[in-house]
Amino acid sequence: MNQDLPIWIMEPELIHKRDLFARKLFEGGQKKALIPETPSIDDIKQQLREIREHARQNINSLVEELQTNLGHQYQQVEVKLAVDNIEAVRYIAEISDGIGIVSTNNSSIVSQELKPELLANGFTVINSYLDEFEAKKREILDYWDLPGLRDKNLLGTFGVSLKMAGLADTDNKKYLALLGVNAIAAEDGTVFFLQHFSNIYDDLKQANKVILVVGLDKIVKSRQDAAFQTKCMGIFGMESVLLDIEPKPSKPPSIAELSLPPGGKERELHLLILDNGRTNLLRGNFGDLFLCIGCRACNQHCPIRHSFTEVDYIWTPKNYLSQLLYGTSSSIDVCLHCEACRLECPLDIDLPLLMWQAKIDYINKHGRSLKHKILGTPEMLAKLGTAFALLANWMMRLKLARIPMEIIIGIDRRTKLPTFHFQTFRKWFEKNG
Repeated sequence: MNQDLPIWIMEPELIHKRDLFARKLFEGGQKKALIPETPSIDDIKQQLREIREHARQNINSLVEELQTNLGHQYQQVEVKLAVDNIEAVRYIAEISDGIGIVSTNNSSIVSQELKPELLANGFTVINSYLDEFEAKKREILDYWDLPGLRDKNLLGTFGVSLKMAGLADTDNKKYLALLGVNAIAAEDGTVFFLQHFSNIYDDLKQANKVILVVGLDKIVKSRQDAAFQTKCMGIFGMESVLLDIEPKPSKPPSIAELSLPPGGKERELHLLILDNGRTNLLRGNFGDLFLCIGCRACNQHCPIRHSFTEVDYIWTPKNYLSQLLYGTSSSIDVCLHCEACRLECPLDIDLPLLMWQAKIDYINKHGRSLKHKILGTPEMLAKLGTAFALLANWMMRLKLARIPMEIIIGIDRRTKLPTFHFQTFRKWFEKNG
């Protein structure tokens, strides 16, 4: 049995379409009992939790079921299971046939896990999502400017807008589209994307070679579960998207601006299933990260996200932690453990606790750095500063001393530090109390 792989694209529906539908219901005399009630946010979270828990507990059988169904039903799709990002990029290089231009969507699995290795292998990577809009100025400065979309019946605003059957037989260009999927159904292989603009559909329509990247955590049981999980990405992540709309210092060329030759008559569709440490998460203390759907709600109220506007991956507290777990970063010290990410997460993933666990594991493996040893003994620093108050205060004002302090300890040279005194408060109190 040979069919075309179903690829469904979900988008926010136009508000006036929803209002028109509601008006027709009431004008048509529909009884209130016949109009479906909108599920509450708590009900949505509960259903999502059940879907993710089932995926976590049955991931091995789901992967096997997906591979079997893809092989039987969609034989024109080349399927590859990659253990890590190195194997994944090696596979991409093998099937590229010399194509060096790669267009991607705004998926963290592509930008965070595959892009660095792609660049190291000489590929030119273009994020097609960033070409869809150009902000003149930043309209939303922080979370307090957000419109509160979650309380406005968002479940009804997301629906499947496009249903594709494989890749259309159209004129195409000689480039490779690498698209991270939002969910895939193990039962029938239906692929789901959440699209806010038209970049994903454009790449599916015109790239000569298309590779759909499926993280193990994106595999669920049924088409219904995959659709619901993709909807939840929109429901809980819409406002984080708004926070990212801001002027960019430089804009890379788009696919449309490149003079790409025709891609030829035959188009190729590949499906890359990527583990890259996800199985290991289930064996250790970080299994809850497997529940994450990548909605980026954790980023909404995070007070340190402004410090990571220049990183070359999609920054969220969860991705910040993942960088340490993947071994591409050696610190998560900027995290304030304020609990904002845990409160926003629709799956109640305790990211602050996982941050502490990751730091403990890292120190047990690599030991404490000099910076941590110094800052971890404030009583000793206070005693030394008091004993040598005049010298310490003079040094704190000396720029030549502040520069090595910033390099070694990490205290910004512009920071105003407290003044040391020979007489401590305890001694003063004993004398004057």
